[in-house]
Amino acid sequence: MKKEANNRLFWILQVFGWTAYGLMMYFLFSKNKPYDYTSIALFFLSYLLGLLMTSFALRYLYRFLRKKIPSIQWLMVTVFFLVLIIVPLWYFIDVRISMIWWDTKHASGFFDKITIMSFLRDNFNMYIIYYGWTALYFGINYRIGWQEEKKRSEEAFHLAQKAQFQMLRYQLNPHFLFNSLNSIRALVDEDSRSAKQMITELSEFLRYSLVDKDIAFKTLREELDALKLYLSIEKKRFEEKLQIQYDISPETEKMKVPSFLIHPIIENAIKYGMKTSRLPLELNIRSLIKDEYLIIKICNSGKWIERQEYTDSYGTGTGIDNVINRLENSYRENYDFSIDRSDNKVCVKIAIITDEKATR
Repeated sequence: MKKEANNRLFWILQVFGWTAYGLMMYFLFSKNKPYDYTSIALFFLSYLLGLLMTSFALRYLYRFLRKKIPSIQWLMVTVFFLVLIIVPLWYFIDVRISMIWWDTKHASGFFDKITIMSFLRDNFNMYIIYYGWTALYFGINYRIGWQEEKKRSEEAFHLAQKAQFQMLRYQLNPHFLFNSLNSIRALVDEDSRSAKQMITELSEFLRYSLVDKDIAFKTLREELDALKLYLSIEKKRFEEKLQIQYDISPETEKMKVPSFLIHPIIENAIKYGMKTSRLPLELNIRSLIKDEYLIIKICNSGKWIERQEYTDSYGTGTGIDNVINRLENSYRENYDFSIDRSDNKVCVKIAIITDEKATR
């Protein structure tokens, strides 16, 4: 499709350009002397020859040279000397064809009168035309090539970004699934109704994780719905040891955020809060709009665990790095991420500019 479009563009420009030039030159020279039908035919014959030579000979020759000569400097030097040869070739082919209509006396003495200066004088315009045509040909082709290369680069970037996004999205703690299944197993005999409910919630949560995997952004409402499924499962695991509070501003619910952005923070809050907090673990999830920023704040009782203090491979550092990388991918500099550490409380704050143009 691209090749067909480029060919169509070439022929439109080619026919229009040579026709416009031929008409311009005809009306320009016809002011000085009237043309008979033979002169008009010869005049347009020369420009038809130019159209054919540039459309086929030069076009395919230049295409061949572009493939064989990678250096632009050497390509331009080659093309420069090539045009020096092409114009005399065009000129003598044109003269030979025109001699069909010339009288014998004019035709026999024509070549005897040709000198270098007369040739250059008669063909000065043609050198301008052919060098101009060459400049336009390479200029348009390099621009088309540059646009296609830019598009390919953008597509490659978006594919890489999409792959990175999905990789970050699916870096969920496998321990969550393991622990959930163990909790379900324990509930089967004790409370089959709760076990069934937990299975339903787990399946709904996993469906949210896997379905619509190509959708990079979802509303905060959708994210919170999925988060509540996760927290409901955790609540059944820890029962009274976990207390959850929501403070969600209604105006924030329709705002879009990267899907699964909050989950790693909540997961870490529960995992490490249970190790450092006085029970019950208190978890507070808050959202609001302030100064054109969407603020999401997640606080838990307990203390912050530095990277060097934990030994498991998937911990606070990975989850936090996950969030920061996804914010960077989605918003560049149009976000803020901060962690407030105190003796008995940890708060993670995400501020995202509400202007949709801020997203990449």
